[in-house]
Amino acid sequence: MKMKRIPAAVGLLLTVSILLQLILYYQSSRSYVTRGQQPVTNATISEVQTNVIKQGASYSDDLLIRMSDSESLVYSVPNLGKRFLTIGIPTIRRQNNTYIFETLTSIFNKTAEEDLRDIVFVVFLADFNTEWKTSMAKYLYERFHIYIERGVLCIINAPSSFYPKLDNLKSTYGDSQDKVKWRSKQNVDYAYLMRFSKNLSEFYMQLEDDVVASEGYYNAIKKYIAEQKDDWICLEFSELGFIGKLYHSRDLENLSRLILLFYQEQPVDYIFVYFNVLMAQASRRIHKPTLFQHIGIESSLPGKIQPLKDRFVGFRKKKYMGDNPPAHLFTTMRTNPDFPVEAPYLKSPGYFWSHDNLKENDTVTIVFDNPQSIYRAVVETGAEEYPTDMIYNGELNACISLDFMDSTSAKCSNYVTLGRFVDGKIDANNISSKMGEFKTKCIVIRVTKSQPFWAIIEEIAIFTR
Repeated sequence: MKMKRIPAAVGLLLTVSILLQLILYYQSSRSYVTRGQQPVTNATISEVQTNVIKQGASYSDDLLIRMSDSESLVYSVPNLGKRFLTIGIPTIRRQNNTYIFETLTSIFNKTAEEDLRDIVFVVFLADFNTEWKTSMAKYLYERFHIYIERGVLCIINAPSSFYPKLDNLKSTYGDSQDKVKWRSKQNVDYAYLMRFSKNLSEFYMQLEDDVVASEGYYNAIKKYIAEQKDDWICLEFSELGFIGKLYHSRDLENLSRLILLFYQEQPVDYIFVYFNVLMAQASRRIHKPTLFQHIGIESSLPGKIQPLKDRFVGFRKKKYMGDNPPAHLFTTMRTNPDFPVEAPYLKSPGYFWSHDNLKENDTVTIVFDNPQSIYRAVVETGAEEYPTDMIYNGELNACISLDFMDSTSAKCSNYVTLGRFVDGKIDANNISSKMGEFKTKCIVIRVTKSQPFWAIIEEIAIFTR
């Protein structure tokens, strides 16, 4: 389930006090986790477990989960102590594609060796088809047995008794019964995975089985956690759906209860936002650049194609890191607040993405607070994720006069052309020889020919003497 526009939550917020009580005191009669037998001890990593599994002898009895002989399929993790982070990944069958192998390969390849001690990955085989689960567990073990044997990767399965009836469900949002059943089961999958994982680590992050990770994702997560100056409930490392949502593990029990309470009424994309608000986090905290890109085209809902991409994954550290003296930036192009015109000029990650197709004489104008002696200027357009979204026809001008400026626009004059775009880039050197004794008050990027698509300006670097 990927992110849609969040509906008005006014009615729900009016019942905050009631729902908080439900979250805190929701009775165990709605809990589908069964307790009972003693945990298996000294289980071998490569053995398919068909009894009750407990994730480490020191953990809470709440992790005891009864598995039937026909359905149980768990490659367990030895007790290596409580980790820093659990990454939960549910996976089910798709009709024509399987992405989980690419997802795990990407994550493991981009996790430093010393960081593997701090993370446990829990892959939940969430399909009802026993034959598929058996073969998938076998394939996962064959390809990733090193991580299983090291206690990094755990593969789990839920008993069918955990699930409520998924027939004749309440229809909301005009969804078909097939879609309501799919998203309702998905909600229960998430709740199960959270309850299984709640005592494994300090933090828990939800992923999906059709994403790839960015380089350095783990250090970026730790750094963002450390940067928070106040209490928080959820940090987000993807803008899409329920991908990359990070919680304190202590909150997983309450979150899973809310998911189970509304499993047939609401998609999880909405429930987690409601939960954040109920827990007093009023606004979303999305780390940019985001760290996980969605790669799945075929949804796990049969017949659904969903080629969504996270717009913020392409943000990277600036390459040129110019001097970029204080300035005001303006553009004649329609903008998106997520990709402001100032972004390519700042030294922090981010770029400008026009909200419309480019038209002849569209401009980006940089007005320096004080005139500058410039010797080099670089403008780079396009991005690794969107290499064709560049300025194909344009020029870079240096102006010595500012005719007009207000809060939304500026007009500069008396200009010298510094260069023209070639393959989406201008790198103008020896500017001093062109400007003579005059200092530059404005730099203007001007589109010289309309193009039938938008453009990204990834970096503007100005070098001064």
